[in-house]
Amino acid sequence: MPDINRCQICGEAAPPIDGQCGEITGYRLVRDLWSDSPSFLDGNLHFSCLEQSDRRGEFHAEFVHLVQAGHEEIPGLEASHPPLTRMGLSMRPVFSGDECDIFQSRMADRWMLVKKTGPWFGFGLPQLRAIGSGALPVSSSDVTRYRLPVDLGNDVGAYGLSELLDSLGVAHRYADAAELARVEYRFVDYYAPKRLLDYVAAAPLPLPEEAVAFLAAHAKTYTPVTFAQEDA
Repeated sequence: MPDINRCQICGEAAPPIDGQCGEITGYRLVRDLWSDSPSFLDGNLHFSCLEQSDRRGEFHAEFVHLVQAGHEEIPGLEASHPPLTRMGLSMRPVFSGDECDIFQSRMADRWMLVKKTGPWFGFGLPQLRAIGSGALPVSSSDVTRYRLPVDLGNDVGAYGLSELLDSLGVAHRYADAAELARVEYRFVDYYAPKRLLDYVAAAPLPLPEEAVAFLAAHAKTYTPVTFAQEDA
């Protein structure tokens, strides 16, 4: 089984950071285009690796389909296997430009931006309102749990983001030092026996100009979802 904590393209350590590295969970049933055998993706992807891959177009097509799909049957990994039921995100397209597509949830204040080169990130009402006011949207401050491939010792709690990526040997897979410095990284906890690192990385979202223009206008007319609407 592949190590889900490593990039499923290059095999190197891949701590998730919105806009730079993301996770595809196995239950989403997205086909693993980089595996030597039929399988579904289950793990993280460096967006730099994705953008450089000659399979990025195929990945983009399948991911965009997943974002819009509801419950659907898809073929199993082998012709002899029964079909599988996949649950998509049930989002609707609201924008398509030269660089990206944007999808909106039908049930919540959630959006997904998918770049034509493959990378994606989701965001919510706080980020939309920031864009509408002309501010820089920053990803949420949720805690991420990541299993380090090696034990970096208890000093890992004193590392900044650049130091962490350097220690893992993957700084070249992420944005440059100036961009990384804009990420609000905060150490939360480290459980050494299982090498589990908990951290927060609130990152500026890399929005193409065409997306900013659309979302700024969208924010002015958007009505937030209410519980009454969700139950309708």
